[in-house]
Amino acid sequence: MNASDINLFAEQIIRDAAFGLSFLAMILVINSVVFIRIFLWFISALKKLVNPTSSTLIFHFVSAVLIMSLIQLGSILIWTVALYSTGLIADIRLALLFSGSCYTTLGMFSDILPKGWQSVAFYISFSGLFSFAIATSSMISMLGVITKKVLSTRTSKTLNQKK
Repeated sequence: MNASDINLFAEQIIRDAAFGLSFLAMILVINSVVFIRIFLWFISALKKLVNPTSSTLIFHFVSAVLIMSLIQLGSILIWTVALYSTGLIADIRLALLFSGSCYTTLGMFSDILPKGWQSVAFYISFSGLFSFAIATSSMISMLGVITKKVLSTRTSKTLNQKK
């Protein structure tokens, strides 16, 4: 490896990092804000319920999870548009399959990025990993809220029966 090869490698890594980190940051900000809003909506919706049934609690939880899933799909679409609009992948369907494969870290789709751009796949994967972690954390917190709601409902029913 000579100095020219090292310079080319450094230029490609810096270019990929600028491109990848820009979209990674945008997706993480969007997902964090939206997931927090979904969580706050969920808490607010459950606070309004008086003696909710299990079905009602499950409906609210599943609704929140489905909305989060749509946001994840939106993130894949952002990467798809980024890859397609910059000409890194000329076929939008291939850009979608590649973005989805990287974002979900399934790796079921081979790397079709042009030579010198392959490290962009890392950033797509990072955005998916972090976004799924934030979503999972939100869902676990929602289950904690459901548990508290169920326990408080049972406690109030028990107190009312004793009166």
